[in-house]
Amino acid sequence: MNNTRLQKLLEMHQENPHDTFVLYALGMEYKGLNQNDLSEVFFKKCIQQDPQYIAAYYQLALLCRDSNKETEALNYLTRGLELLKNSKDLKTRNEFQSLKDEIEF
Repeated sequence: MNNTRLQKLLEMHQENPHDTFVLYALGMEYKGLNQNDLSEVFFKKCIQQDPQYIAAYYQLALLCRDSNKETEALNYLTRGLELLKNSKDLKTRNEFQSLKDEIEF
């Protein structure tokens, strides 16, 4: 991971702590650094700011699955699928459903 990129994102977050793109990007950056606790914090902040930020639900579900928190992972996937119910984005819906099926199996 690029430390300069992380520093820039942290600066951007300090300037605008409610920017959902920056919150999500920080979650991804920390995930890439295997700092899953920090990653989870930023994905949750992202959802708090914008409950419609679908990608954050998926990333939280992955983090939970990898931490053997299947029930919590399924909750994030269910919430994401509910938001996607009327969406024409079949690829994303299928990704959510596939991960949900994998965890339930």
